[in-house]
Amino acid sequence: MTAIPPAQPGRGLLSADNLKQLNLICWGVFLVAFVLPFTAFVLASHRPPDGDFAGFYALGRILNTHPMADLYNYDLQKEVCNQVHARAGAYGPLPYPPFVGMFFQPFARLPYPAAYLLWLLVTLALYAAGLRLLIRRFLPLDPVRRSLLFCFAFAYSPFIIDTAASGQLSAVGFFALAVALSQDDAGHPFSSGLVLSLCLYKPTLLILLVPMLLVTRRFRSLLGFAAGAVALLALPSAVGGVAIWSVFLRSLLSFGRVAGGSQAPTVLILVKYVDLTSFSAFVHGGRSWPGLAILVLAVAAAALFLFRAWWQSPRRGKPFNALVWAATITWTLLLNVYVPMYDSILIVLALIVTAAALRQIPPSRMNRAFPLLWIFILAASWFSGWLDGRTSVQLLTLLFAALGVLQFSALGRLASPPRPGSACAAP
Repeated sequence: MTAIPPAQPGRGLLSADNLKQLNLICWGVFLVAFVLPFTAFVLASHRPPDGDFAGFYALGRILNTHPMADLYNYDLQKEVCNQVHARAGAYGPLPYPPFVGMFFQPFARLPYPAAYLLWLLVTLALYAAGLRLLIRRFLPLDPVRRSLLFCFAFAYSPFIIDTAASGQLSAVGFFALAVALSQDDAGHPFSSGLVLSLCLYKPTLLILLVPMLLVTRRFRSLLGFAAGAVALLALPSAVGGVAIWSVFLRSLLSFGRVAGGSQAPTVLILVKYVDLTSFSAFVHGGRSWPGLAILVLAVAAAALFLFRAWWQSPRRGKPFNALVWAATITWTLLLNVYVPMYDSILIVLALIVTAAALRQIPPSRMNRAFPLLWIFILAASWFSGWLDGRTSVQLLTLLFAALGVLQFSALGRLASPPRPGSACAAP
């Protein structure tokens, strides 16, 4: 990849002076709009905000005080959650693998506010490290533009509100995928698959990525993934016995029934998901026969395009392969059964890698549309919750689908031989 030239002095919109001013404005807005209000809320209430971290802290506390077999006792989960952080709403079941609870055992030995603050710092560090790794590998930028890109990534609402403030685990998946993708691009397939196995904390994240490894004939990556999976399975088995997995599987199978009783599929709930399954239940007429037919056709077409790109991948160069990863991540968020808003931070990863791949394609309307699509996704992340409840349309889902279509188009351009006389960035 060739580095993007640094901003040039002058009067243009992207001049060095204008970019520096834009940096100050964006980071200032971020400070005033989130950091200061969040700090003021915590100091005024003398407690962390209501969020999902209480559940992970509770899993750690259960393992610190109970046998591992009690980890999936839903009544015990609710009791411990309310002990550590009582709130008005009911806590849902926590169907996470036992190694997640083991990871949070050290956190559960701290007072809850201190543990929350520590996990918030870990989340920020993982997200920043993943961003830095991706940008250095795929999109080399001068310091001013790099700072601006960091600001845009941190200003994505599902990261600020649904991941960092709520204490979710999505930054772990973001970091793991950033490392896996970078290791793959660097020619280290085994370590790529090994790190990818960390996403087993939430297997739905791998619903397309593991088939991609198989179809693209990344067998060494699959071997690394299998090694990591065995290690993650062996650790709880050594502590709590192999029987813990049958308990976990029973809790997983009952998750839909228990969650359905505590969280009915209302507009308030569906607006928090970005997958096409939730979109079809949310949008007016989406669960009618015509709506379901359109959904099935869209899913089939996307799956066909993905499979074709996967099959071609071993014969293409690095930009094509990186874009295959990005498109697979984008469609993982769409062709899934359960993608809450906090997991949508993975779209930032897909956007960065797509931006790098588009630099290998001669300028076209697609290249000009991409920055606008990025801006729309960032803006919609803040306004979609308010707008979606009034229009019954999850705007982010539509924008993610538009990005996925753009990625398919870019893959087609990368797979085609360059036209005589066309200008393209050097690989």
